[in-house]
Amino acid sequence: MAVGLRFRFLNGNQPLAVYFYAVPRLCLHIMGYWPEQLHRRAFVNFVVLAIGVATELHAGFRFARLGEITLALETFCPAGTSAVTLLKMFFMLRYRKDLLYVLNKQRAMLFPVGGQGPAKEQVMQHHFLMTCRFNFWALSAGFFTCTMYNLKPLLIVLLLHLKGRADEIIWSTPFNMTMPSWLFNAPYFPLTYVFIAYTGYVTIFMFGGCDAFYFEFCVNIATLLNFLQSDIRTLFRPYRYLLQINGFSGAVFESGFVKLIKRQNEIFELTHFFRQRYAIITLAHFVSASLVIGFSIFDLLTVGDGGLAILLYVGYTVAALSQLLIYCYGGTLVTESSVHLASVMGTCPWYQCSPKHRLYIHLFIMRSQRALTMDVPFFSPSLVTFTAILQTSGSIIALAKSFQS
Repeated sequence: MAVGLRFRFLNGNQPLAVYFYAVPRLCLHIMGYWPEQLHRRAFVNFVVLAIGVATELHAGFRFARLGEITLALETFCPAGTSAVTLLKMFFMLRYRKDLLYVLNKQRAMLFPVGGQGPAKEQVMQHHFLMTCRFNFWALSAGFFTCTMYNLKPLLIVLLLHLKGRADEIIWSTPFNMTMPSWLFNAPYFPLTYVFIAYTGYVTIFMFGGCDAFYFEFCVNIATLLNFLQSDIRTLFRPYRYLLQINGFSGAVFESGFVKLIKRQNEIFELTHFFRQRYAIITLAHFVSASLVIGFSIFDLLTVGDGGLAILLYVGYTVAALSQLLIYCYGGTLVTESSVHLASVMGTCPWYQCSPKHRLYIHLFIMRSQRALTMDVPFFSPSLVTFTAILQTSGSIIALAKSFQS
C-alpha cells in the first residue's frame, strides 16, 4: 500500500499538488538532497560516491595501460556517469537555496491563491502527468541498467553452479574498482560487494533526481507561457466588437496588458536565473552522456560477448539516450512556447488599439521573437541537438561494423 501511494503520481486522477516535482522529490529525498530538506545522508552519499569514482577511474586507467580494452570500456562507462553525478551532487549542494527559490517561485505562479480555473487546471493536469511519466521512464531505465550491473556477477556464478562447473567460478564485483586486496576476500567480500552496488544506486537516484528537476522546470515554464498565451487572447476578447480600444476601455486594456508584460518578464527572469545554476551540470551531462553512448555502442558491437553483455549495454544506451532526451525535449518546450507568444499576439485584433498601445504590442512581439532558450556554452539543448547526437552515434556504429568486417 505504501509503495502504491509513493508512485501514485503515475495515475491520472490525483490532485495537482501530487504531481508537482514528484519524481525529483522522490529521488532527491532518498539521497538527502531535496532543496526543501537537506539531510545528513546527503554528505554520506557524496563521500561514498567520491570513493567509488576515484577507485573506478583508477581501475579504468590501469586496464587501459595494460591493453585490456574490454575491461577498460566496461569500467569507463559507469565511471564517467558517476563522475558527472558527483559534480551534480556538488552543485545541488552549492545552489540548494537558489533551487529552493525556483521551486517556491514556480509553486506560487502555478498555484495562486484563487486557483487557475478549470481550463488551466486541465492543461496543468496533462502537462504534469506527462512530466511524471517521462521522468519515471528515464529513472526506470537507469535503475534497470544499474540492477543488471549488480546482478550480472551473481547470475554468472549461479549459471556456472547449475551447470556443474563450480571449479570455474570467479567471484567479481558489479563495477571494477581498485581497492585493497583483503576487501575482496572473506569475510569482507559481501560488504565490499554491497558497497560497490550501492554506489551505482546513488548514481542512478542522483542522476534521476537532478535531471528530472531540470525537465520539470522546463515543462512548468512552458505551462506558464501557455497560460500567458491564453490570457493574451482573453485580454482582447471583450473588445472584439469595438472599432477602436480607447477611453476607459483603453485604460482597462492597458492595465491588463501591463500585467501580462510583467508576467512575461517574471517568467524570463526566472528561466535565466535557473539556467545559470544548471549551466555546468547541463554541459557536463551532454559531454559525458555522448561519450558513454559511444563507448556502449562500440563495446556492444565489437567486444560484446553476447547474453548478459548485450542486455547490459542495450540498457545502458537506452538509459543514456533517455537522460539526454530529457534535456533536449525540455529545452525545445521552453523555446517553442516562448516564440509562440509572438504568433498569438499577432493573430489578435491589435489593430483596434491606439497608436500608443500598438507600440507596446510591437515591442512585446519583438521580444517574444527572440526565443527563450536553455542554452549553455557551445550548444543549446533541443531536439535538433538530440538528432545530431543520434547521427553521431550512427557514425560510431558504422565505424564499429567496419572493424568487424
